[in-house]
Amino acid sequence: MRAIIIASGQPNQAGDWRRWVRDADLIVGADGGAAQALARGLIPHWVIGDMDSLPGGDRVRLAAHGCRFVEHPRAKDETDLELALTYAAERGAHEIIILGALGGRLDHTLSNVLLLALPALARTTVRIVDGDQEALLVRTGQAATIAGKPGDLVSLLPLGGDVRGVTTAGLAWALQGDTLRFGFSRGVSNEMTAAAARIEIEAGYLLVVHGPAPEG
Repeated sequence: MRAIIIASGQPNQAGDWRRWVRDADLIVGADGGAAQALARGLIPHWVIGDMDSLPGGDRVRLAAHGCRFVEHPRAKDETDLELALTYAAERGAHEIIILGALGGRLDHTLSNVLLLALPALARTTVRIVDGDQEALLVRTGQAATIAGKPGDLVSLLPLGGDVRGVTTAGLAWALQGDTLRFGFSRGVSNEMTAAAARIEIEAGYLLVVHGPAPEG
């Protein structure tokens, strides 16, 4: 099952969300993310959260279109996006695309990125997409293939500690079983040399960020 989760950040307005939701089996608005969806003409199947950032008028419109709600108390340990991700994983999603997770408050943006490491998502392919940029997490023993074009930028950022046994193909500065150290910038701004790049690791958590090279 392919799930789309829409968060309530301040997404790149140039991004076309319809291409992501076209083949979605499940669309979830994480609280105010449902308002973001409405603004783009999209109707989630579910809205999950404490509903503190969803305007009442939007809730009425969503309900009129058959959207259903899972309301949580405001005093909770999880963010609305974490609740939505857990819900999608529990429903059996094998792929999750997160939209609207970047921009706005810095703490929310960082938290949203770190949610890629949720244990519940270990067997699910999860990507954060913002315009023409995307981020995904490679875990211990995993590999990822990035589709793009020569010249695209790919940054490899260790999370939570060093990442060992990093091997890449299709990148200008190749790694062969190398260690990327947490807190250092060695993996930033590598370049694709083909239409696909592959990254695999032996141990750790590696954030992979892919996007086009800046023009000019």
